[in-house]
Amino acid sequence: MPNAPSVPQETVSQQSAESQRGFLGAIAKVAPTLFVLAVMGGGWLAVHEINTGGQSEVEESVAEEVAIPDSLTLPAGKIKAAKFETVPAQMQVVKHVHTIPGRIRYDETRHVDVKAPMDGILAEVFVTPGEHVESGQLLAVLRSPEIGQARAEILKRQNQREIAEQLFQRELSLAKNLEQMSAMLDQGVSVDEIENAFSNRTLGSYRQGILSSYAKMQLSSELLDMIEPLANSGSVSGRSVRERQAERQMAETEFRTARDQATFAANQAKLNAEAKLSEADRQLNLAWQSVETLLGYKEDRATAVLSNEEALSRLEVRAPFAGSVESRAFANDERVSRGDSLIVLANTDSLYVAASIRESDWSAVSLDQGTAVSVLVPALDDRVFEAQIRYFGREVQADTNSVPLVAKIENSEGLLRPGMFVRVTIPIGDAREALSVKPESVVQHENQSFVFVDEGGGTFKRVDVSTGHVSDDWIEVTNGLQPGLAVVTKGAFLLKSELLLQGEGE
Repeated sequence: MPNAPSVPQETVSQQSAESQRGFLGAIAKVAPTLFVLAVMGGGWLAVHEINTGGQSEVEESVAEEVAIPDSLTLPAGKIKAAKFETVPAQMQVVKHVHTIPGRIRYDETRHVDVKAPMDGILAEVFVTPGEHVESGQLLAVLRSPEIGQARAEILKRQNQREIAEQLFQRELSLAKNLEQMSAMLDQGVSVDEIENAFSNRTLGSYRQGILSSYAKMQLSSELLDMIEPLANSGSVSGRSVRERQAERQMAETEFRTARDQATFAANQAKLNAEAKLSEADRQLNLAWQSVETLLGYKEDRATAVLSNEEALSRLEVRAPFAGSVESRAFANDERVSRGDSLIVLANTDSLYVAASIRESDWSAVSLDQGTAVSVLVPALDDRVFEAQIRYFGREVQADTNSVPLVAKIENSEGLLRPGMFVRVTIPIGDAREALSVKPESVVQHENQSFVFVDEGGGTFKRVDVSTGHVSDDWIEVTNGLQPGLAVVTKGAFLLKSELLLQGEGE
């Protein structure tokens, strides 16, 4: 077989390169078309997927909405077993309220720390913590020289008053006797008769001055009366008569002067004695007040024993009001200093509720004193008490940005104790009428509130509602319900369960 002619290697390489260049060129020509087709295909697939998924969600949502009916009918057996109860939707007075935390506190006017008024020895203590005491009951006995000195001051002032009283009575008697004597002098009674009338009555130094001048005046009058007839007959000169007349006039002037001076001096002495008696009374009263300040109560001044030296230093500590002994700090025969707390006494028949109104609740500050608020006590099984607002603080506390609220609460049963945590419900805003239903009537599903209306014949209709203010007794309905409809209270949750089960079954 003849051999084929040989092809040079260089020629083969050139042919292979030309073939590759031709293939790449063909690809380059169709590549843009392929890219466009690929993009269009991908977009179509994406749009198809979106449309398919959205339609599926809408169908599911529609299916779910359809699955939950808006009413249901129950057989008579279930209705009898459930014992449904209804209350008509009705207009009720509603008021916005807010609940804030608080604490029970002592009434400061009925919580007293009985302290030692002076240094001394606590001789006896007659009460123990928890014991009830009456107002004025003896709590303890303190012995101190300070109270002894205060009582000794009373004795001193009593003696000074007795002296002032005696002086005043003497001056009063002198003035009275002098007045009576002046009346006799005006009548021209003789000196002897006056002396006899006032022989046993006090006239002091006024007796000599007035009676001596009065006697001289009477003597001069008698001499003048005797000489005047002689002057008419010529037996006595006219000069002698004029001399006697002058002597009588001088005696009368001296008498009137002595009488006026005596009257003025007697009145002045009486006024001075009265002033000294008043000053003695004031000093004695101040001494008693000093003792009563140390005692802490008013002592019976008529029966107080001041003559006994042992009783002088005895200080009785008595209860300022009826209450219970909260604590006792000292035992018998202990030394105490001024200001030491001996006994803490409290009356808890009424207490205070202290709370704070936050910045968001400042609208409540417009509440008046005496407004009623409800106080819930968790420690007493959520029992609710009523309290009356006593006052609001006017200063905002910088650390809490709030103002204090204090209300007075009665504690006649003795259940409340200071320090208890409470919840205070305060009204905010004005009361108004609104359509309302019972709180147990409103149920929820998927963030939608609704009630069930009894349409009769075992049929109950679901009615979606919007609610407003909530209280313990009523819930305000702002939309979706008409007054007078019979709204299910007891059994509303059971109807919700039946409605959901019925929807799942469909």
